[in-house]
Amino acid sequence: MRKAAAGLAFLACFGIISPEGTWCPFVGSSIVEAGAVQDEDFSYQGLKLGDSEERMREILGEPLFDKPQTILGVSLKVCEYQDVKVGVAKSTGKVVDIALSGEKYTLRRGVRYGATSYWLQKVYGPNERQWQGGVPYLIYTRSNHSHEHLLLVLDSDQWCLDSVRITALPLTEDEADMMVIEGADVEEGLEAAEKIGYPIILRPAYTLGGTGGGF
Repeated sequence: MRKAAAGLAFLACFGIISPEGTWCPFVGSSIVEAGAVQDEDFSYQGLKLGDSEERMREILGEPLFDKPQTILGVSLKVCEYQDVKVGVAKSTGKVVDIALSGEKYTLRRGVRYGATSYWLQKVYGPNERQWQGGVPYLIYTRSNHSHEHLLLVLDSDQWCLDSVRITALPLTEDEADMMVIEGADVEEGLEAAEKIGYPIILRPAYTLGGTGGGF
């Protein structure tokens, strides 16, 4: 039994079997079906990006503790559970970040800690590894939601899944600036102008870092 288990672990590490223990064809085989990210991949146990803090507590219960944190200018309340950290934006009270660690989480199609890069790409689609802060990732973006990302953190030795982050926070300063620009409510500004009269100056309520706040 020990030899069989060791053999399965060896095969899984090289992407020959899936984390579920089923046989996987080699990379490049014509019978491999390309996967794709789905909307459900941007949630965990029913908790979705954009849910309220109240909804978070309904699903996950009371956090062990919470602490303030700022990421690229976004002020958060980070609620910590045993293997999950949930970032709630202080300005809106909405969930904007879900981080999964440890070895107990399970995602779609049995994706979990230790899943091979081959299996991850079979589930979520072909992708190339990216490095951020010396850490390798597979990064996927939700269709029609350009600032919602699924980050699969890889072990740098065997390229297997280590941890997961589902986020609506900017990954770079450039993306942070773009989110500010895209988030400007032009209609609200024009409506206010009609009430108070011209001339007026419109300015961002806040910036998330970088330049571009001047007029």
